[in-house]
Amino acid sequence: MSEEPSGGQNPLWGVISGLRGMAENVVRAAGAPLSELPALPEVATHPGAMSAAQLGAMRTAIRAQRDAVAAMQSQLAAFDEQLQVLQRLLVPLAEWSATWARLESQVVPGSRPASPAPGDDEG
Repeated sequence: MSEEPSGGQNPLWGVISGLRGMAENVVRAAGAPLSELPALPEVATHPGAMSAAQLGAMRTAIRAQRDAVAAMQSQLAAFDEQLQVLQRLLVPLAEWSATWARLESQVVPGSRPASPAPGDDEG
């Protein structure tokens, strides 16, 4: 997706391309479309030759990438909280199920004895 600008001698291009690649990998891993990332600005051959507009475009691109990472971190934190709540809700349900199975094995003739549910030793 990244294309090297003409002149390929820019020492900053490798760093910028690497940062862009990492940002794209993070966005791809989160399942977000890559189209949300802004295009890379053209980078001059020498850093001193870059215009204020080019530097501003680079700053904007990096800020957008950092915002995308922050949004994904927020989404992952919310998802982790939901999983934690679900895990806590399953504990009493598993206990109830085990109690029911024990009761059933005592009351219903010919039923198998209750076996411990997988993961009962985890907290």
